[in-house]
Amino acid sequence: MKNQRLEVRQWIRWGFVIFCLLFTIYVSDQVIQVACAQQDRQQMNDRSEWIKAIAVRNDSLDLSLIRGALSQYAEKEKLRIAIYGSDHQLKYSNVSSKSANLPDKWKTFRLTEHSAGYITPIKAGQKTIGYLELEGSRTVIVGLNLLYWFLFLFGVGMLFYRDFLVLSYRNPVRFAARMAENILDGKYNMIASNSERHESVLRLNLAMNRLSESLHEISRSYANQRDSMETLIENIGNGLIFIDGNGRIEYVNQTFKEDFKTDAGHWELADYHEVIPYDEVNVMISEVFRSRERMTRQIQLPIHIERKHFDVSCAPILDKRKKVRGIVVVFHDITGIKKLENMRKDFVANVSHELKTPITSLIGFTETLLDGAKDDKQMEEQFLNIMLHEARRLQSLVKDLLELSKIEREHFTIDWQTVSLSRLLDAVLLIFKEKAREKKIDIRRTRGEEGWALGDPYRIRQIMINLITNAIVYTPEKGTITLSVKEIANYSQFIISDNGIGIEKDQIPRVFERFYRVDKARSRDSGGTGLGLAIVKHLVEVHEGHIDVESEPGNGTTFVISFRKTTPPIG
Repeated sequence: MKNQRLEVRQWIRWGFVIFCLLFTIYVSDQVIQVACAQQDRQQMNDRSEWIKAIAVRNDSLDLSLIRGALSQYAEKEKLRIAIYGSDHQLKYSNVSSKSANLPDKWKTFRLTEHSAGYITPIKAGQKTIGYLELEGSRTVIVGLNLLYWFLFLFGVGMLFYRDFLVLSYRNPVRFAARMAENILDGKYNMIASNSERHESVLRLNLAMNRLSESLHEISRSYANQRDSMETLIENIGNGLIFIDGNGRIEYVNQTFKEDFKTDAGHWELADYHEVIPYDEVNVMISEVFRSRERMTRQIQLPIHIERKHFDVSCAPILDKRKKVRGIVVVFHDITGIKKLENMRKDFVANVSHELKTPITSLIGFTETLLDGAKDDKQMEEQFLNIMLHEARRLQSLVKDLLELSKIEREHFTIDWQTVSLSRLLDAVLLIFKEKAREKKIDIRRTRGEEGWALGDPYRIRQIMINLITNAIVYTPEKGTITLSVKEIANYSQFIISDNGIGIEKDQIPRVFERFYRVDKARSRDSGGTGLGLAIVKHLVEVHEGHIDVESEPGNGTTFVISFRKTTPPIG
């Protein structure tokens, strides 16, 4: 359809140009004809004046003496001369075919296709004494029609040549235009021909090819940089918001959305103070817009039901005129660091307290004995037993601290073996028979699968001992502890349940913290260090297993320890 429209327009253009050529030739011809006619009229007028001058004698026509001169003049000028009297009767003519009478109606000057006629009265003073009629050939410009044809053919030839040039340049220019449009659309697969005959077209094609290659390279480089920047921003590990110079949010990365548990899709192109729900952050951004200086603060922000600590940094992006083009706000989550700091403080405080209590007891009882209590044998024995208990408690604390420190080391390794959880449990139970009998606790061993697992038998035994010890401590007299081994899809499980005091739901995640005790008084009275479950947690992680805890205050607690399942050894 587009090509058809182009063809119609081309034919219209051709018709218009040919019409203009013909019109120009016609107008030129008319101008030339008018000029020639004017020249013929003037020439006829000059001739008539000469003839009238020799024909009038004594205010009358006297042709007797001038007939020869008129004949010679007519032959020389190639004229047909006729002289009429005042009565319109022919007096003289150099041609025999001339009418004997002058027409009643005549024109001074007349033109035919090949001749020009001129009639003028012959006067003597104010009296008309006759009429002179001249007729001769019209002025003809030799080769005029040939010139017209030449001009017409030249114009048509120029039109053809113009179209040839247009066609020669139009297709390359159109190709270059399409190529430029593709380049703007990010398509660089078009290549212009490098074999054009026209130097200008060839230079255009080569320039377009170089431009395409350069822009393609720039585009690829920009795309790579953009992808690298997007990857960096998305994986930087910090929440990031970019705000433009007008205070509108342009970009929010995925880490921010995850840290703040929000979609933030509607934030983009919105004013920051309308969508960011934290006043402290908005104040920081406003101050940076005003001061044009970087600002960093540690802020605690509420996120749903929890509160997180962030190191918030606002940095302005300035142009050459120091005008703020935008602001980058980075949220570095330091909640974990804060927790570690608190844990370190708690650990130092707990260790200091745990060490201080037995040491204080040892010093106090030692001083009492030295002050004379050693003379009382009964009191001496009582004090020495207390001192022994505190010393053993101190020894257990130091031992557990060293054990936990060893387990937490980066290069801590275990002796991987195929282990029967059931057999290990049976061996461990022998240790607690007497202790359970003293507290009147019923330890029930539920028989089931063998529970083959991958692990270190010494460390798994340590896990079982710590869990059973913990259960005995928090189970009241005449309580029940149930032990079992179970196999599921990919794991072998050791399960221990008691009907002790139980744990509040919000306290369950904390039971594996160092020195955390559900019932502090009961744990210390039993000689516990508060490190048993922390050791269990790290040992299970080293075994690539996991712990599940179910508990309800007053109804006891169940620990499920899952180890990687394996096949039993052959033989």
